[in-house]
This record gives sequence, C-alpha cells and structure tokens, in this order.
Amino acid sequence: MEYIMIGLIVFSIFLFFISFLAKDNIKQMEEQLDHLTLSFAQETYQLKKRLQVLEEELLIHHENPTHIASAHDSDRSTLTKNRVFTLYKQGLSYEQIARETALTTEEVRMILRGLAR
Repeated sequence: MEYIMIGLIVFSIFLFFISFLAKDNIKQMEEQLDHLTLSFAQETYQLKKRLQVLEEELLIHHENPTHIASAHDSDRSTLTKNRVFTLYKQGLSYEQIARETALTTEEVRMILRGLAR
C-alpha cells in the first residue's frame, strides 16, 4: 500500500510539471481573436468611409434638380469646384478626383490652387 501511495504522489508531481511544459492553446486563441478583431475593425472603418462617400455622391446628385442642369456655366463651375474640394478633403488624389469629376488632372490642380487663394 505504501508503494502505491508513493507511486501516485510521484505520478501526480510528474503530471504537474508536464502541465507547465504543455503548449498554451488559450494564448494562441487569444492572439487569433485579437488579430480577427483588428481585421474586423479595419474592414468596418473602410466600409464606413466608402458608405460616407456614396452618401455624399447621392446627396450631390439628389440636390441637383433638373433646373440646375439648364443653369449658367458659372453655376456648374461652382458645383464642380465644390465637388472637387469635397473630394480633396476626403483625401482623394488628383487623379482620383479627375476620374470622379470627369476633369483632367491639370484642371483639378488649377481648381484647388484657385480655392487655396
């Protein structure tokens, strides 16, 4: 009986030390969860930014009733300048603004220089 008790104690001490050497799966899962959380936050931010751009574009198109289409060139020019400035404030490059507004890159630069004065 003594030998059995001593054997069980030695075995329990052995298992106790092995438990410290085993891989910590919880730590790996926490790291994966942190990575997924960061990825989700980045994707959410990008989606919100895209949604805001789309909402602004829809608002600009919605605010332009048919009578503005027949308005003077100066009114269209003002709308174009406002749109260029809005896109520039959103952080778009000159090339991206040119694509969005159907202007040339040089026209976009000139508009932004004129607004900066």
